Amino acid sequence: MKISKWLIVLLGIGVVLSACTGGTRTLEDSEKDAVLAYAEPMATTLLDGLFAGDYTAFATNFDEAMRKGLDEKAFADLRQTLESRLGAFKSREVSSVLESGNYYIVVYRLRFEKDDAVTMRLVLTKAEPHLVSGLWFDSPELRKR
Repeated sequence: MKISKWLIVLLGIGVVLSACTGGTRTLEDSEKDAVLAYAEPMATTLLDGLFAGDYTAFATNFDEAMRKGLDEKAFADLRQTLESRLGAFKSREVSSVLESGNYYIVVYRLRFEKDDAVTMRLVLTKAEPHLVSGLWFDSPELRKR
């Protein structure tokens, strides 16, 4: 039941984003590099905070909706779910960078002790200051009941 609360919040944010955006396109070369120049440090801060149990660091770059939707309780639930189902975090790599309406979406492949095919989608506002406005984790292991 813990996973349901934060999953519903994040899916709700996703529905809003989908309704507000047009098509999605994959960024390449200099466009991709420009987004990653600020997205990568944000992803590092977010993941370091998550695995250290530090909500303040985790949520440093969240927009207001994300702060409300993913509060400290939901953060603790997310952290517990990831640790219990996936084990220790090992690494990440960028899979793709997308542009969709007023957002950039950086898709990462995360490797954990128990699952090396976890997808993390980090949604960032295009407008400065770039802020995290969506976050999803997905894998077959996480979808198991």
